[in-house]
Amino acid sequence: ATSAPLRCHLAALVLAVLLAAAAGAAAGGEVVQLDDKTFEHHTQAASGQTAGVWFVKFYAPWCGHCKSMEPDWRALSATLEGRVIVARLDCTANPATADRFGELVRGFPTLLLFRDRRVFKFSGARTVEAMAAFATETYAAADAANVPPESTGLERYFAGQARALALFVIRTYDAGEASMKTLRDDVAVVGAGWKAGGFEGARVRAVGAAGAAPALYGTLVVTLALASIAGVMSVAFITAPMANALRNEKKDN
Repeated sequence: ATSAPLRCHLAALVLAVLLAAAAGAAAGGEVVQLDDKTFEHHTQAASGQTAGVWFVKFYAPWCGHCKSMEPDWRALSATLEGRVIVARLDCTANPATADRFGELVRGFPTLLLFRDRRVFKFSGARTVEAMAAFATETYAAADAANVPPESTGLERYFAGQARALALFVIRTYDAGEASMKTLRDDVAVVGAGWKAGGFEGARVRAVGAAGAAPALYGTLVVTLALASIAGVMSVAFITAPMANALRNEKKDN
């Protein structure tokens, strides 16, 4: 049987090998994937930048330019090995960091260099040579900006809620536009049925339209029913005091 000390030594050896392999992969030009949780911890962008120089691509998965430059971005990581850490951040999946650098990230891709306790925005040709020169030399000629502070948990929460509300409004508007178009088209279809076959023609077209969009017309029926109930209850609340007053008047007489 393997003794406990030997097992501990073997476990430590395996761990050391794994760490060495990971370090070798990072040093070998692998692009670091950042997110909201790891961005500040890894880059230390606003806390001294003692983790080295970082060149970060802010991108969106649907961006064609972001996709086309990815091979050059990986090549840049290999070119700058040991001098600059090359990374990327998906802005669509990491709203806190995207909002934090919103003044600088106005479109995709945006390339930001973090060094000398400042942040520099790259605006040249997206070639390996030009980006490597910027990261090591020509950045000094570019406009430097202060690194925005890391957002607090409360700020991240409200940013997430605001983003969710905006998406909800956009999706609701799009859904409403699509529903109104369907209604307009169906009214035209039913009208054509009336002209062609009178009431029966209109009925057949209406049934067909309802069958083609059951969710829309089911929601419409439920909405109208709820509105009718609310209307009846409102009338009842309004007229109840009047009815009581009439009854009391009759009693007095």
